[in-house]
Amino acid sequence: MSQSEPSERDRFHEVADAAREKAAEAEHLAAEKAAEMRRIAEAKAADVARRAEEKAAEASRDAAAATAETQRKAEEKTTAAREKAAEAIRQAAERTDEATENARVATERVGSGTSEPVARQRYSLAEAVSRQPVPAAVLAALGVFVLWRVLRRR
Repeated sequence: MSQSEPSERDRFHEVADAAREKAAEAEHLAAEKAAEMRRIAEAKAADVARRAEEKAAEASRDAAAATAETQRKAEEKTTAAREKAAEAIRQAAERTDEATENARVATERVGSGTSEPVARQRYSLAEAVSRQPVPAAVLAALGVFVLWRVLRRR
C-alpha cells in the first residue's frame, strides 16, 4: 500500500499541477483578451471623440460663415440705405432751393406789378400763420427736418 499511495499522490500532484498550468494559461489568455478589448475600446473612444471634435469644428465654421454672410448683407443694406437717404436729402435740398427761387421770382413779379393799394392789403407772416396754423406747422416741420438731415451729414 505504501507504493500505491505515493503514485496516487504523484498523480494527484500531476493533475493539480496540470490544472494550475491550465488556470495560469487561462488567466494569461483572459488578461491578453482584456488588454485587447481595452485597446479596442480606447481606439473606438478616441475615434468617437475625434469625430465629435470634427463635427463641432465644422458646425463652428458653418456658424462663423453664416454670421459673416449676415453681417456682410447687413452692411450692404446699411450702405444702400445711407446712399438712398443722402440722395433723397440732396433732392429735397435742390427742390427746396428751386421752390425758394421760384417764390422769390414770383414775389418780385407780384411786387412790381401790384398797385399801392393792393400792396397795402398784404398781411404779415404772423397773420398767415395764425389764419392757417396746420399748413404752417407742416412747412416748418419739413424745413426743420431737411435742415437737421443736412447738418447731420456734415
